[in-house]
Amino acid sequence: MRHYFIQTVVFFLLLSANVCGQIKHNLIPYRQDSLWGYADTTGRIIIAPQYDAAQLFYSKLAAVQQNGKMGYIDSLGNIAVPLKYDRAGNFKDGFAVVESGRKWGFINKRGEEVVPLKYEGLSEFYEDIAITSVNNKWGYVNKLGEEIVPPVYDAASKFSNGFAAVMKDYKWCFINTSGKEMLKPTFEKVHDYNEGLAAVMVNGLWGFVDVGGKTAIPFKYETVSDFKDDLAAVRLDGKVGFINKKGAKVISFKYDGANVFSEGFSVVQSGNLVGFIDKKGKSLTGMNYESAYDFSEGMAIVYAKSYSIIDTKGEPAPLLCDRIRNFKEGLASVEKNGLWGFINKQGDVVIPVKYENADDFSEGVAVVSYQGKWGYVDKKGREFFK
Repeated sequence: MRHYFIQTVVFFLLLSANVCGQIKHNLIPYRQDSLWGYADTTGRIIIAPQYDAAQLFYSKLAAVQQNGKMGYIDSLGNIAVPLKYDRAGNFKDGFAVVESGRKWGFINKRGEEVVPLKYEGLSEFYEDIAITSVNNKWGYVNKLGEEIVPPVYDAASKFSNGFAAVMKDYKWCFINTSGKEMLKPTFEKVHDYNEGLAAVMVNGLWGFVDVGGKTAIPFKYETVSDFKDDLAAVRLDGKVGFINKKGAKVISFKYDGANVFSEGFSVVQSGNLVGFIDKKGKSLTGMNYESAYDFSEGMAIVYAKSYSIIDTKGEPAPLLCDRIRNFKEGLASVEKNGLWGFINKQGDVVIPVKYENADDFSEGVAVVSYQGKWGYVDKKGREFFK
């Protein structure tokens, strides 16, 4: 069980973004020995293997690497952006983050640098604003290349619901999309805004503030989660329960741990055992498991001496595997005797357990490692490498 926890704001400098949603890729990176090209969905090679690395297409362009430099090609194999960067991320909403000489910026699909390559760190855009870093100080830039806030803060979070958390002298506050501080930095720890409220800590205790910075739920909890589906898990006097956005108790404080709700159910812990409850606090499974994953795509993975999957009725189906990850796009990666493959929601092996490693499926394909080299497979098990 992944227990809920208090997440201090941590910032990652992202090379590329996972673009959410089911995007159909007409061309898949194809590896032949050590070189990469592209094949169509039947496996027929369209762009001959010639690159040292190749990414999926986004916004009709794909990042490729050759002789240590990266740029972008179109679906015909033509160079769309010269291969001159040290690193290049996927395009998202018409922009891609690139790096040259350890300086980061953004380009558009014409290869124009819309955010100059002058930052030591740069996030993707969130709500049209990206986090910047120079000399271990943090700020923000928009898609026009305008610095909303110069790098002056000791830490900074992504924008969420129109606000971002920033830290100065070990105290946190929130700024709006104009860069204006809503309150003076006073909070000891913060979460991003979620469903209109943000969890903040004052004098070692947690509460919630609204978008105006006013206290919405008093500071009295030892730990809290973010709100999800109008409920938050909070700890009071050592026990965990759930409250609504008015601060009223919805599920009694009787658990030792709890995850936020996922697909209508929460993993809760009592002693060394875990189980699932619904949003009314009704038990789905009883406390019968040593560990459990959150529900994903209508299924949850549970462990009690061996792995099983359960549906939303709590019915278990045993699995013969040593490890398993959550379902993504209808399939879950499983490990048996050190090798990985994929099962469907009925527990049937649909892609053979033969890979040294296997990532989750995303947008119809998954990255796998076979005989020490990486490549792509689709949901039918078709391999885009040889």
